[in-house]
Amino acid sequence: MKLSLVLPTGLALAAAAVFTGGNTTEGYALLGHSLDLNQRDFRVFNGFTNTGANNNTTPHPEFPGATGAVMAIWKGAIEWGSRLHGTGSGDTTQSGGLGSGGANFDPSFQGEANVVGNIGDNICSNISGNSGGVLAYVESTGSGNWRMRFYTGWNWADGPGSIGFSQMDIQSVACHEYGHSLGLGHSGTGAATMAPSTSNGQTGPRSIHSDDIAGVQAIYGAASASKPIITSISSINIGSITINGSNFAATNEVWFTREDFQGNGTPLKVLNVPSTNGGTEITVNVPSNARGGDILVRKTGLNGGNALSNAWPFDVTTTQCPSNEIVCTNLPNSTGVPGTLSVFGSQNIAMNDTILAAGSLPAGEFGIFIYGQGDQLLFVSDGFLCINGSQFYRLDVVQVDMFGQVAYALDLNDLPPGGEISAGETWNFQLWHRDTPAGSGHANFSNAVSHTWCE
Repeated sequence: MKLSLVLPTGLALAAAAVFTGGNTTEGYALLGHSLDLNQRDFRVFNGFTNTGANNNTTPHPEFPGATGAVMAIWKGAIEWGSRLHGTGSGDTTQSGGLGSGGANFDPSFQGEANVVGNIGDNICSNISGNSGGVLAYVESTGSGNWRMRFYTGWNWADGPGSIGFSQMDIQSVACHEYGHSLGLGHSGTGAATMAPSTSNGQTGPRSIHSDDIAGVQAIYGAASASKPIITSISSINIGSITINGSNFAATNEVWFTREDFQGNGTPLKVLNVPSTNGGTEITVNVPSNARGGDILVRKTGLNGGNALSNAWPFDVTTTQCPSNEIVCTNLPNSTGVPGTLSVFGSQNIAMNDTILAAGSLPAGEFGIFIYGQGDQLLFVSDGFLCINGSQFYRLDVVQVDMFGQVAYALDLNDLPPGGEISAGETWNFQLWHRDTPAGSGHANFSNAVSHTWCE
């Protein structure tokens, strides 16, 4: 059975006329409004009650933290973005990838809401019944404030991929309805996402048609050559990421997805973030109340879609602790090679299982593991002290075994005063050891290694 998608009576006559068959004009229609930069956010209140709406429990890296109906609606909205959403993957039914609008328009996913909200809260939610053939609708003031409702009486499916012949595709309907929210009416082109109706089992409206693309570009303009572009993100330190791309301003806003059920939908913003390398890199600390979602960059002080970048998926759990690094190497001891130090154990500070292990040392000699947060290269005795000599801490005396090795279990709960270690901190470790085979009073050092602890 053919099921219709319509707007509420009185919101847009052009859309209502297409539904009733009174408009034979081919092509997109405009509702007369657009979304400014303060209205690019959307949230999802997942009130779908039938099981097919939340069948998909498999996470996808392009939609971190989301499954089921939430992921399906996110995909439907992000299809209107200016560029591919990350790699564009996440939907095997779309060969061109997700993110096809090519306009100065990009949405900002702001996670889950726990209320239906009011018009202007930009929440996608449910309403009981099926209203005589209507699948979903957008309520709008006509000035860019909106709210999306899905009737729960239908046999909804969340994908991914194809759906059953008796099911109605959440992602397709969300893509259509989000087109209304950004200012498009019903299209006279039957193959367009913004056509007024769809059928059970159909997933084609997930992918916007050339007519839809022409429509969104008519409202927001084709993507400007000066628009910021994100091409990748990478973790460089705990709690910090680098955003790579082009056209970043000298100072920028970085938008994150706020934690679920928090705030009013306004993106979580870090302000006045400088760019480097000719506007191609931004390094920013991740706010503690960010969740997996999307990152966007806005040029500080500028308005319009050409000031806002494409949305790039970001999994907050990817800001991992950096790997151990060698701070410095050292000079050979009496064995003929330099002493070597390694740091083993979890970087989760709660595990408290760090082991300091050194080798290639003169057998039977005594030594002391030292640590600090600074570094230097100071020649002492027969080697280099690589930790800041004015501020380092000593651990217990150890003795090298007959194989030239020594290990020490670092107890994070029993450290010298002033040398306490907290999550998020990086400390450098080194072993000082006597070296009597080299001569009376001789001593040397191992290499120095940095180690970072996380939560």
